[in-house]
Amino acid sequence: MLKRGKLPKQPAFTYCPGMKMKKDEFYGPKDLLIGSHIKVFGRNCYIYGCNGYTQKWYKDNLGIDMVSINLEKDKPVLKYQEIPPYLGYGSEEDSLGSVKSLMPKAPQPNVKKIFKNDLHILRFEAKLVSSNADDDSRHFILSFFCGDDTIQVYEVAERNSGRVPGKFLDKKRHINPVTGSYYSEKDMLLGELLILGGHKFRLMKCDEYTEKYFEANPEVFKEASIDYVLHKIRPVSYTHLRAHETGRNLVCRLLLEKKKKKKKKNKKTKKNK
Repeated sequence: MLKRGKLPKQPAFTYCPGMKMKKDEFYGPKDLLIGSHIKVFGRNCYIYGCNGYTQKWYKDNLGIDMVSINLEKDKPVLKYQEIPPYLGYGSEEDSLGSVKSLMPKAPQPNVKKIFKNDLHILRFEAKLVSSNADDDSRHFILSFFCGDDTIQVYEVAERNSGRVPGKFLDKKRHINPVTGSYYSEKDMLLGELLILGGHKFRLMKCDEYTEKYFEANPEVFKEASIDYVLHKIRPVSYTHLRAHETGRNLVCRLLLEKKKKKKKKNKKTKKNK
């Protein structure tokens, strides 16, 4: 702000240094006291503190105690700018990078999760929930990729049905409008309703690989654990469960039926022996 030199109390501005006729008065140590005002070339400055060496110099040479003054600073006014809504171009994380930084970087994927679950694909038979009566006969294959939590939907159509089979929704991550977070594998349960791109899908069936994946991960899919199912239905009869069956308990009934079939097969094999 100001280089080292003598500071005049009332500087006289001239075009040339030799034209100045008035002698300048400069600030000295007695003028630079805590609590005093000085003018620095038209700018009014207030002295409210000094370091320890300066305090000692004033005490030893001038006998003045320099005590610093604590100034009350105004609290800064923080203004938070709202994040603009997602426009649908690219992924939401990619668009959010241009909001947080002037030089955005590509979002970093979860590499550990990709290496661990990249080969696991959960496939379901889904039904389109719509008020249109023609949509009741439509069949879809919904695939959930556990490596990156992406979902892909294909439509299956018979010949001469008037519908073109093929890809219905591209592979991408979808946000659950109920929770506000992305769909994960724990949301992939039979009977669940998924909202993908404005379309509502009901998960009706799953393939054999998905059933085994459910049974191998009971900590994620509690409804697929036989112990959890037995604990839930222990005080309730089987007929009562069928009468009050909901979409979430559908997988429980399927597991029980599967377990009963295995027991019957084992009994038959023992009798044949």
